[in-house]
Amino acid sequence: MCVALDGYSGGFRISGRLINNLRYADDIVLVASSEEELQELVSRVYGAARDTGMRMNVRKTEIMKVCENASPMRITVNEDTI
Repeated sequence: MCVALDGYSGGFRISGRLINNLRYADDIVLVASSEEELQELVSRVYGAARDTGMRMNVRKTEIMKVCENASPMRITVNEDTI
């Protein structure tokens, strides 16, 4: 994650801290304030994982949008839509 997020400044500020990801045992939650930010985060994580020989399972990856605008988001990973 350090490699993927190096130089990235997006996310949410909570109590003065920038939050753009939450890490669990074997899962990662990416937090973004726009569709463009989320696409950049996903692309960065995908690239960093690929460079280290890991894979992102697009079939198990989900998007949760929390806002008033209910239009669907189109986030892609290596030409696959999440």
